[in-house]
Amino acid sequence: MNASPRWKRRPEGSTWGDFGPDDQLGRLNLLTPEKVKQGVAEVREGLSFCLSLPLDYPGGNVLNPRRHPPVLRPTTRGKRPNMNYRLALDDENLTDVVSDDLAILHLQYSTQWDSLAHVGSLFDADGDGVPEPVYYNGFRAGEHVIGPENPADAGGTGRLEAKSTSQARALGVENMAQKCVQGRGVMIDLHAHVGRECAVIGHAQLARILERDRVEVEPGWCCSTPASTRCCSRWARRPMRKPRAIPARRSTAAIRGCSIGSPRLASPR
Repeated sequence: MNASPRWKRRPEGSTWGDFGPDDQLGRLNLLTPEKVKQGVAEVREGLSFCLSLPLDYPGGNVLNPRRHPPVLRPTTRGKRPNMNYRLALDDENLTDVVSDDLAILHLQYSTQWDSLAHVGSLFDADGDGVPEPVYYNGFRAGEHVIGPENPADAGGTGRLEAKSTSQARALGVENMAQKCVQGRGVMIDLHAHVGRECAVIGHAQLARILERDRVEVEPGWCCSTPASTRCCSRWARRPMRKPRAIPARRSTAAIRGCSIGSPRLASPR
């Protein structure tokens, strides 16, 4: 564990400092070149497929009233919509037809674009007896993860201004893109064992499922649990609480990520 200028104590069982005082990847550091080669070695057919859902799925905002489907609009060219725009309108010698558009996205609407800045916790990281809002590795709300206080600067539906009001100066999702989340994937088929009924999956039951299905998980492998929208990946992002049972929800709408680690999936790592 490395000393950090941001914290004097870390949550029990967390990985704060294990990968360096300024690390922003967490257990994604376990995706070493060796682990990537293990994934490549599993390729047989060379088929590719998408793990994300359509951006406009599931439709409406019944599941979460704060999140809305994407809004697609063309940009403007002069005073005209810049969609199927004939450049001959500007220069009769031009034959190009241009479509240029923009998108307004709620990043947790469909398959979620989450990073280690998505969920933090109140925790006394500096040891002064007062819990403060912190994220992985002690990065702090208001200093590294920035957001507005004025409600007028939040939300977008019906009142969007062309300005940004929030920013992750640390722990942003771009770190995952730069790292490239690629490696050997392991499917843990909770649906085969609990179906679509609401069930609580604790560590002991999860271990039995792994043993029954002869599933092996090594550090640095990516685990997918398609029966749940909130499963093992929560612990990779939120190392703040003590171990507890992992809920398997009814919905199979999305896989929020992958857990990078060992079969101890119910641990706060």
